[in-house]
Amino acid sequence: MAEDYNRGQMDISHHKMTYDAVMAVSVFVSALLGLIVLYLTLVFGAGMSWITALIVALITGGLTGVVLKQGPRYWASLGVLAVTALISGAMVMLLASA
Repeated sequence: MAEDYNRGQMDISHHKMTYDAVMAVSVFVSALLGLIVLYLTLVFGAGMSWITALIVALITGGLTGVVLKQGPRYWASLGVLAVTALISGAMVMLLASA
């Protein structure tokens, strides 16, 4: 089997597609996790109001998406995170006022 190998003659298209997919997922997840950490740091570490921190995180997320040329899944995920933060923030405000 090893005798059949000729350096530079092997079809590596599947390997390249797998590598490209792993790198794309890594960039996607890293960008979203970075935005979550940014939001939580601004709210709990810097003492910023949750809505201001959300706006800053969304602007940063938008710029990140444009610079990294993210696709529609990134933008949908960013929207889901924003809606989740809005609902959570509203619930906390309602509970704090009660």
